[in-house]
Amino acid sequence: MKNQSQSNLKPRSLLDEFRTLRALLFDTDKTMREILFYSSQAQYISYYEGLLRELVESEKKQVVYLSSDETDPIFRGEDPGVIPRYSRALLPLIFPMIDSSVVVTTIPDLHQYKIKRSFSGVNYLYVFHSLVSTHMMYRPGAFDHFDTLFCAGPHHAKEIRKLEVLHGLPKKTLHEVGYYRLEKIHKQHREYVSEKAKQDAGEKTVLVAPGWHDSNILNTCAEELLQSLIKEGFFVVLRPHPMTIKNSPSTLERIQAKFSNAANFSLDTETTSEKYFHRADVMVSDWSGAALEYAFGTERPVLFVDLPRKVYNPEYEKLGIQPLEIRIRDHIGARMAPEQVARAGSTALDFIKNEREYRDQIIEARNTSVYNFGRSSIIGREIISNILTRGIQGRMSGPAG
Repeated sequence: MKNQSQSNLKPRSLLDEFRTLRALLFDTDKTMREILFYSSQAQYISYYEGLLRELVESEKKQVVYLSSDETDPIFRGEDPGVIPRYSRALLPLIFPMIDSSVVVTTIPDLHQYKIKRSFSGVNYLYVFHSLVSTHMMYRPGAFDHFDTLFCAGPHHAKEIRKLEVLHGLPKKTLHEVGYYRLEKIHKQHREYVSEKAKQDAGEKTVLVAPGWHDSNILNTCAEELLQSLIKEGFFVVLRPHPMTIKNSPSTLERIQAKFSNAANFSLDTETTSEKYFHRADVMVSDWSGAALEYAFGTERPVLFVDLPRKVYNPEYEKLGIQPLEIRIRDHIGARMAPEQVARAGSTALDFIKNEREYRDQIIEARNTSVYNFGRSSIIGREIISNILTRGIQGRMSGPAG
């Protein structure tokens, strides 16, 4: 989608929300809202771009893009066929009355909290915004009320089917689609590497990307870890999770103050930017799903600090399937205990020394973990078009339990 300057964004108001309500519920031409995308935060557009482009350019569809973030890039441009709408406060009123044929979202927990199913026969379609498994890092029931899921890899399909059996749930329609954001990162990275080859190699860079659970790197061992990497001569970029930026600014202020005099340290809070994904030779993470995107997208290794797991479903082990984010770690990098982070710098140097070996391992892991690499948006567009052509409604005509 088009990108224009941040200055083009106008503040959103309650009046904008009422305009959205009127447009979504009372405009007589339903074809203008046949497909509705919903996003709660600006960064989620990076998971939709491929689908939006395919639907608008290849299918010539009109698509409504409803966002709850006034900084969403969708409000910057004039992409033909994409109709941007804004709502935050009125979402509980709007969602039960939506009559679009398909609602596409990357927000889990449908009908469990503020976002409820419609009274109409809407087909609710979930697009994954992470490669991680469905049963450890998501709340119980996170996907129970969706009709259609675009699975990113075999693990998603296997887990959802077993959850349905375990809890006696209606069968959802699962499609082997893939993961567009990963494809975008991979394409951009190849372009970056090609351009960089024409220039000086530059200094070696490490991207530190913690998750936002309580026992993450920032709350446990950040200072010792960063010092180890800086000591080995790396340019170190700390990229906190968007929820950390929003909810824990004092933590970031403390880190920034501690390393303010370090010339080779930078704090990156641009949540929609991917430049350091490409510049970094190594990533250090804990349980962030971004680690899988980095490894599979750039084909470079990740050093995982083995902190307590990010668990939002305390009963995840009852499924009897080891989550992807646990079993994949030794295939796309290496693990390190938090009390060993003083050696992080030397381990990162070893990663670079054995770059080719790690790349081969990562490509092999990607081939078995991700569907249709490079073709996910085309496949997704075909599925949505089929839903519309055949009039496939959601399995419930009104709000679920």
